[in-house]
Formats: sequence, C-alpha cells, structure tokens
Amino acid sequence: MKARRAGTGAVAAALGAVLLLAGCGDDGGPSSGDKIEGAKPSDLEPSGDPAEKEPGAPEFDLPDDVQVEIAEDATGDEQKDAILRDHGYALMAQQEAYAATEATPNFTQYWAGEAAATFAADFAGYRKDGVTITGLDVFYFREVTSLKDGRAVVAYCEDQSKAYLKNAETGKVDKTPTTLNSYIDARATMEKSGDGWQVVDYQATRGSKECRDEA
Repeated sequence: MKARRAGTGAVAAALGAVLLLAGCGDDGGPSSGDKIEGAKPSDLEPSGDPAEKEPGAPEFDLPDDVQVEIAEDATGDEQKDAILRDHGYALMAQQEAYAATEATPNFTQYWAGEAAATFAADFAGYRKDGVTITGLDVFYFREVTSLKDGRAVVAYCEDQSKAYLKNAETGKVDKTPTTLNSYIDARATMEKSGDGWQVVDYQATRGSKECRDEA
C-alpha cells in the first residue's frame, strides 16, 4: 500500500467482500481536491454471493445492467471499519437512488443534510431529463483521514470510465469516451447517527490524474 501525500489518504475499506452494485453516469456530483494513491482497482475480486454479506446489511434494489465495485481492505480499527462499512452502504444507496432517479429509503438512511439535498436535486434532474444510469462504477482508495467527536472524513477515488447514462424510455446508452474526467477524487464527511454513520457533506474533483494513474 502506498502512502498518501500530505493531507490525503490511502486505501481502506471494510465491507468484508467486494460488492457488485449500481454504476453511475459520467457527469455528476459536487466537488475536493485531495490527491489519492493506493492499491489498484484491478485488485478487486467480485463477489455477488448473498452469503458473503455482513449480517444486518441493508438490501438494495438495483437494475441488472448497473454495477458498483467497492474494494475490501479492512483497517483492523473497529471504529474506522464501522465508518467505512457505512460509507460503503452510503455509496450503494447513492447508486440505487440514481437508478431510481429519486431518494430511496436506503439513501435517506445513509445521507443527510446538505449532501442529501444536493444529490436529491441531481436525482430530480435525471428524472426530468429522462435519463438513468448503466454500466460499472468503481470506488477505491477509501480511507478515514480524520475522526473526532462523532465526525469523520472519508477520502476515496471513483472510476467512472465504464459508467454511462442511458435514456430511461428507449434504453439507448450514451457511451461517452474515457477521459481524465472519468476519474474522481472525492471526500465524504460523515457524522454519527444512532448506531451508524451518515454522509452529511460531499465534495469531489473530476480529472484526478492520481486516481487515473492508479486505476
């Protein structure tokens, strides 16, 4: 595992298995500028076996033509692993909501505040434009970069090079070419909520050379 540069983070995930879920389109999301280095997404080993799911894990209703890969890499720190687990669920809920073009109960559980409002507006925009998501979205290099007083920051990369938008009515896929903008350097701020964690703020910067070079 490579170390992050000053002010950034390295790989850390805690889902117990790589999870196959929904993908998202090549446009999207609000934005941060931390540079991320770490293990390659090619190290992921897909697993769709429900028996491998963590006990009590939420169920997600996802179309057959959308996928997300989230890498396994537990830290060994119980609290950080719990944060990363719920961050993973938040990513799944986000993609489920993009596929549905509306906030789902899972999304409401794992997203709150400004982050939830921003994405809810994005879902509404997709619905208005008659588009949804298809393809593969990959999340990697996740790390808890700060943790204090029930508030944590998770830094991570996202690879949207195989994620596309499609017309919800006709099913026609807009297969945009892979560019530097397909690689996103993101940061989610999470707060403790009951026994779990919610994303309350989200920032991301498209065009991350570091995320692309390690993808």
